Amino acid sequence: MIENQLHDGDVVWFAKGAPGSGKIVIDEAQPGAETDDIWRFREMQRGSFIRQILRRVDWVPVADKWCRVSIMGADLSPDALQKEESDKERVVILMIPGNPGNEGFYADFGERLLKNLMSRDERAGGSIDRTYLFYTISHLNHVALPPELDGHAGALKANDRFLLDAQVQHKLNYVRDHLPHATRVYLMGHSIGSYMMLRVLPYIVDDFNIKAAIALFPTVERMAVSPNGLRLRRVLAALDSQDWLAKALTFWLNFLPVSAKRWLVGLNLRADGIPPCVAEAAAELLNVNVFRNIVHMSNDELENINEFDEATLLQHRELVHFLYGTTDGWVPIEYGMEMAERAPSGHVIIDDKECEHAFVIKDGKAVAERLVPLIV
Repeated sequence: MIENQLHDGDVVWFAKGAPGSGKIVIDEAQPGAETDDIWRFREMQRGSFIRQILRRVDWVPVADKWCRVSIMGADLSPDALQKEESDKERVVILMIPGNPGNEGFYADFGERLLKNLMSRDERAGGSIDRTYLFYTISHLNHVALPPELDGHAGALKANDRFLLDAQVQHKLNYVRDHLPHATRVYLMGHSIGSYMMLRVLPYIVDDFNIKAAIALFPTVERMAVSPNGLRLRRVLAALDSQDWLAKALTFWLNFLPVSAKRWLVGLNLRADGIPPCVAEAAAELLNVNVFRNIVHMSNDELENINEFDEATLLQHRELVHFLYGTTDGWVPIEYGMEMAERAPSGHVIIDDKECEHAFVIKDGKAVAERLVPLIV
């Protein structure tokens, strides 16, 4: 792995040692350093070991194209992450992002969801012993390649642009090559990630123990005629067809220091309680090639996500659940009402807390709480 990190607040700790050696050496190392076995050692607090959620960030090759993936859980040891099924009960959740597709946006949401699930198990009186793992995969070139990979990333080039179908194939390749087999596997998709999830599901359902596929604020139909689609489609079409213009408008972003990018993001994300991971992921969007990919895929979505393809997207309707918002500019509430007529009874949830389409910014807590009953 080129990058293999566990984050503890603002500090990246690399813990190096042989599994089973009984030795853990804590080093504060440079991000991007190449290591073999990496995990984080949590300190004792007030005389007791506090069970914390760890987060590990890797750049991994998927069909000769590198992408960034995060894994979260209370145990990220090599045994916990092995691809083949283990003796211990293991629940794997795969999150497919929306657009922009930076996995960092979902760190706070993933932590809240995992803590809610573990808290539920603890309330069961210790009768349940499960390992939960929350995987999030970025879209191709929605995160800028690190310097050590740029030019050495196989078939992937930093200035490549990818359409929606290529991103769908990328998710399928990742699941087949990297996602662990487990007692239970849950798929989650947010926004256009819901469409990707539903496209991938038929190809993996026989090979994984998939218990549910959960679509959050799903952009799976009529995107161009949604309020946001009507407002943005001409701008996106122009920037996509005139790629030189997109480059000319944003080339300067690559010359900004990270501190300046964070400052610009702070001007737009001023509300209290916004998770630091969201601000950090937003700062990473300020890159010319990331911007070009966001535009390229967005325009493709508006051109091709039209009438709902029930034969393709609801092949396994007994597994699929939907969560719709009431104030969603990309997915009007009537889309949810119509989906309730297609899907099995009880499989469409209409949010009653006015959560926004980009729920990870302010509504991660509410959405995480809403999803716990679906993960059994």
